[in-house]
Amino acid sequence: MSIPRPTPLSALLAALLALVPTARADTVEGRIEDISNKANTIQVEVSGKSQVVLFGPQTEFVNAAGIKELGTPDLIKVEHTPGQPATRITKVVFALPPGAEISMEELERIRAGKDPFLLVDARPKGPYLEGHIPGAIQIFWKDLPNNLDKLPTDKGTMVIFYCGGPTCPYTGSSIEIATKAGHTNLKGFQAGIPAWKKAGKPVTSVPEWVAAHLDPHHVVIDVRPKAEVAAGHLPGAVSIESAAFPAMTQKFIAEKAPARLPGVADMGAPIVVYGNTDNGEDVLTAFAELKKYRYKNATILGGGYQAWVKEGRPTVTGEAPTQIAYTKKPKEGSLSTEEFAKVVAAPGNALLLDVRDAKEAAMGVLKGSTHLPLDKLQADPSSLPKDRPIVAYCTNGSRSEMAYQFLKKLGYDQVRFLNDALTIKGDGSYVFE
Repeated sequence: MSIPRPTPLSALLAALLALVPTARADTVEGRIEDISNKANTIQVEVSGKSQVVLFGPQTEFVNAAGIKELGTPDLIKVEHTPGQPATRITKVVFALPPGAEISMEELERIRAGKDPFLLVDARPKGPYLEGHIPGAIQIFWKDLPNNLDKLPTDKGTMVIFYCGGPTCPYTGSSIEIATKAGHTNLKGFQAGIPAWKKAGKPVTSVPEWVAAHLDPHHVVIDVRPKAEVAAGHLPGAVSIESAAFPAMTQKFIAEKAPARLPGVADMGAPIVVYGNTDNGEDVLTAFAELKKYRYKNATILGGGYQAWVKEGRPTVTGEAPTQIAYTKKPKEGSLSTEEFAKVVAAPGNALLLDVRDAKEAAMGVLKGSTHLPLDKLQADPSSLPKDRPIVAYCTNGSRSEMAYQFLKKLGYDQVRFLNDALTIKGDGSYVFE
């Protein structure tokens, strides 16, 4: 009979440690929907659902120098333990064939030159209609094999593909398909439409898309002289002459005021400006000023008013309004400013959840509100009741939406959020911007 050997101490310790519950590390991959630098959070779309992850000083960034080099709609892979800052965030980048990538400067030089070329937007039709680089045609990469006849007959002619940036695979996939079809002069603007827009370059919307969005949730501005506007303009368009934009800019600078169009505090508001054409000095001036104001979704009507009329689209005669009447399109789970005001007036009916940071709260809080910064909420939401309506808010709707998404995931079915810019004063009063 053999006598069992004693178990080594290291093995015993390992066994004991295995019995201690630990948080499970997780890896998620998805596209960025929003970033809050104040709360150190990123809202990521994962398999069609929103998920909020944390980042901090200890987070390692791969393919990006830091959070400032990430933005919507970058594809990222996050390695983290739920409730803790991510250990690593990797910007997923799709490489192009050697020698195929061109810079923005090269693209501008080619567009301004005399040599023939074709610029192709490889994104789906919807994003293209909403806003694309002027002169580009649209061929979704999956449809390219059946649309090779849209490429130049001379297969030595330069063809440039682009899509949603380096985290979008459509540019490289399109080049691969065109290469197999025998095209020999293929390039890719890998920085794509996000970099083009960030640089303030002109972006055009197709009349078809504009015609389908003539509603209070979109701003359409006619920059032509008032006499021309009175002779005919787009339904619902606001008349603001081109020269008024630089004048507004100078006024903002002199008064040290935020650069905003009157009535449009939402920096993500879809704004379309137009003149008689899409490349006249008037419309380019207005567009350039809007980009200085940092409106993220400003575009120019493709072809201008002349193209609109040529396509037989509806017009209106007489003076156009001069005041913008814009209403932010409600998101799922959001409540209007009127509904929010009613909640504030009777705080006992719902829990007012202030997810701003401590410095913001020190400037003023709403009476009866509960202050729980977004990062602390995500670390421990246990203090919030599930049997009572909750209304989350912050300064601009970004963090409040993240709080909403986070709580919904945890089973809070009575939570809503304010998706508007809000300023709270020291006496507890507030104003919507």
